[in-house]
Amino acid sequence: MTSLANFDENNPRASISSPRSLQACKQEGVLPQELIFKPMEAFQEKNLSPRLVKLRYDFFEAKRRDLLAAARRARDALLADEKREKESNDQALALVAKESGLSKGAVLALNSDTLKMERQKLLRAQETERNWLKNALQCELNQLKQLESANQFLSEESKNQEDALREHSRKMKELNDKRAAEEERKQLEMEARQKLEKQLAKEEFHKQQLEIKKQQKLDALKQKEAYERQVKEAERKKEMEREKAEKREQEYRELQARKDEMKAQDQRRTDIMAQKQEQFQEYLRERKEQRDMRIYNSILANQELEQKRRDDFEKKQQEDFAREERLLQVQAKRSEETAKKQFRTLMKRQMIKEEAIRKAEERRTAILDQQEETEYRLMEHEAKKERYLDFKRELDGLRSKNKEINVERQRRREEHERETIADAVKKKDEPARCRRDPNSGAKRGACWTSTTELLSYETGRWNARCDGGW
Repeated sequence: MTSLANFDENNPRASISSPRSLQACKQEGVLPQELIFKPMEAFQEKNLSPRLVKLRYDFFEAKRRDLLAAARRARDALLADEKREKESNDQALALVAKESGLSKGAVLALNSDTLKMERQKLLRAQETERNWLKNALQCELNQLKQLESANQFLSEESKNQEDALREHSRKMKELNDKRAAEEERKQLEMEARQKLEKQLAKEEFHKQQLEIKKQQKLDALKQKEAYERQVKEAERKKEMEREKAEKREQEYRELQARKDEMKAQDQRRTDIMAQKQEQFQEYLRERKEQRDMRIYNSILANQELEQKRRDDFEKKQQEDFAREERLLQVQAKRSEETAKKQFRTLMKRQMIKEEAIRKAEERRTAILDQQEETEYRLMEHEAKKERYLDFKRELDGLRSKNKEINVERQRRREEHERETIADAVKKKDEPARCRRDPNSGAKRGACWTSTTELLSYETGRWNARCDGGW
């Protein structure tokens, strides 16, 4: 038996066969096959992108886990109800049997005869179920309204985005046209401004020549005054430098003393490090000699093999070179005279042709680059739009699928509730259909209509036992 508590959640071939687990699934309106794991490969289609495959897988996996959690909660509730009912029945039966002095079977028959009380309980249960169904349907209706409002909001948002995109394209076109007109106007203004600047520059040049002469005289006076100030400042700086030199000399002597002490300490550390370094260098020398010997032997072997190959290759090259040289000499004599005559004309034509080709190629390349950039932007925009529409269609389909699953689950749950209520009514009406006469020789455990008949039957059985006739 495989139940909801011990079946493998990640096994696509798992199955649920426990009666109590099946009852819990039926109570929650869940089909057992809906709880079986489906791998991501099960959602792949021919023209479906990996993004949409992942979206479908995540949706159905989350739905499966929700249904599995609900079924497990229902199974735990069934276990708790069965345990609680069994314990309460056993305790109540034992207490009544002890107080009345009757057997448990008689007490069960007595309790089953209280049809009126059970009918009242049944009516209360039916009223509770009707209230629960009303609340459940109201909750489902609210959820459907929320989903419809969310769908309408997404539709309006997508429409607003498309309108904004068209408005942005129109504004960009107007902006580009405005920029082109502005560039042309600026170019004309620049040409006029250059002509005016040339005229002003000539006039400004003559003015500057006069001002330069005046400025040179003023500069000569200022330089003379500055020279006198510099002489005084130099004398003051020399005095300050002399004082600073004395202070530096004192600091230098103190610093030299500290350096001597630190050098002595460094010398001791250096000696210790040198000893360790010599030991390590000796070890490395030994290792290096061993490695060099192996490398040297390998190099010798490779050099011998390489030398042999090189000799063969050089011999072959010399033979090929001699043959090609003879052929080239014959051809050179034939083509030398013709080449000299055509070379100058060919070079001129080639230069003109290359210049024309270069200009045409540059123009064609610029046009193609602009076209490619425009096409790439359009393709990128269309691809984004297509991906968004695919994602929206898939999301709408999943919402519809979720609604269908919820409606189907609610239908199965209501059907199970109706069957449960019908079974309970049938079970409660069973004692009324199996009434029997106490004197008909019915055995223990039969159905009785009243407490008086039960007591009469038990008294007769006890008398018969005492007489030894039964």
